[in-house]
Amino acid sequence: MKNILLSLTITILSFGSSFAQEDDKKLSKIAFMMVDGKYIDVVDKAEKLAEDPDYRRNPTTYMYIAQGYFELAKNWEYQEDYPNAIKESLKGAYKMVKYADKEENEKIIKVNNDFLTDLKDTVIKISEIYYDTDNPRKAAYYMSKIVKFDPDDYAVWLMKGIYEIKARNIGEGVKSIKLAMENIDAKYVPDEVSAQTLVNGLEEWATLVKNGEYNKYFEAYKFEVNESQAAGILSMSKDMEKYLIGEKIDVQSRKKESEVIYKSFKSDGEDEETDDEE
Repeated sequence: MKNILLSLTITILSFGSSFAQEDDKKLSKIAFMMVDGKYIDVVDKAEKLAEDPDYRRNPTTYMYIAQGYFELAKNWEYQEDYPNAIKESLKGAYKMVKYADKEENEKIIKVNNDFLTDLKDTVIKISEIYYDTDNPRKAAYYMSKIVKFDPDDYAVWLMKGIYEIKARNIGEGVKSIKLAMENIDAKYVPDEVSAQTLVNGLEEWATLVKNGEYNKYFEAYKFEVNESQAAGILSMSKDMEKYLIGEKIDVQSRKKESEVIYKSFKSDGEDEETDDEE
């Protein structure tokens, strides 16, 4: 496993830096800390490096911040000292993508696909816990962090919108759902980890449409919605089940699965601070 991680790290370093060879040693040193499992040192060194003007916009710097905090979040030993590890990991993932140019972005996402997939899967399930415990505001907050580093996941946009409406943040909910449904059709293929989210989101969306309570708000955003569309949305949800791995997970089973993830990643303060985004 260490050899695989080292290989990935060296690959990233080979394209992720435009600095002189002696300067690359700073990133290489963090890479070896990551391989050795010294995650506290990883985040400390990477965050200090992010203060350096020469590295402040380097995507590899934020890759280490994101991965380091993600590992800290998974370990109960660090929960007390790093209560916001998941949030810091999400911010790092966002900046990693943000500061990569087009060519770098394609490479860095490809190399880090497994990590970003695990992060997304974890955060989706954390959001589900909040929704299941009657905290849709918090659920929407976490979904909003996913679309910052993966803005093309319209399944997440859809569920984010559902959560926002349930939290009475109607305007944002309408915009999120409108964006999602303008991009989701019979040809849309969801990511594996958000396929269940898409199925569930479409079911929830069909219920909202059938209810009709919010349709006037969608009309205000020039998005035509009427009760007769509910059957078609449910049909689409059923069709999207083909992308699920295994059978569709029922609500109670999904909740139990989410609870396991949540307990493993319970690095979460109560405040939803404004992220430091340049």
